[in-house]
Amino acid sequence: MKVSAWVLAGVALCGVAVAVADEDIISKMINKDTNGSWYILPEKPKAKHMKADVLGGYAFRVRATKSANPWDVQASSPIAGAINEGDVVMINYYARAEEPAEGGSSLTVRIQMAGPPYNSVLETTTKVTEEWKSYCAFRVANASFAEKKSSVSIHLATAKQVIDLGPVMVFNFGKGYDTKKLAFCDG
Repeated sequence: MKVSAWVLAGVALCGVAVAVADEDIISKMINKDTNGSWYILPEKPKAKHMKADVLGGYAFRVRATKSANPWDVQASSPIAGAINEGDVVMINYYARAEEPAEGGSSLTVRIQMAGPPYNSVLETTTKVTEEWKSYCAFRVANASFAEKKSSVSIHLATAKQVIDLGPVMVFNFGKGYDTKKLAFCDG
């Protein structure tokens, strides 16, 4: 199921643009056309598209239960741009735990191949609070993905929980980028 928030790229860069103010950050975004789009699997129960106090004004509410595989319930968003081995890639997404898992909700977020074998160039697990927050991570890519062959994936079937997802932005700063400029990010 495809669900879309109408997010303007210029608005969606808030904290990231401030942190990397000396650069044309929008030119580094490789998911400009899909930064408010989430595909939720499985389609039942259907994710709720709702107004939210996040950039772009919309979010998606996903109900999940613990399953044998954390990816049995997942949200994914396509990435149009290419990623080459050695490129510095960064993800910035908005989320909150509307109904946190017992003991707290943690989300595993990946930038991965859009199909088998689902190799990833970035994977991070983050505790998500009940408040809206922007989460960020960067890595040096250890593989190459052609244009339109990668996606963001958030695994949700780790516990019984209700997660709200806002916009997601993916940036490719290229090879040799000074990662000290991304010190605001978890790295």
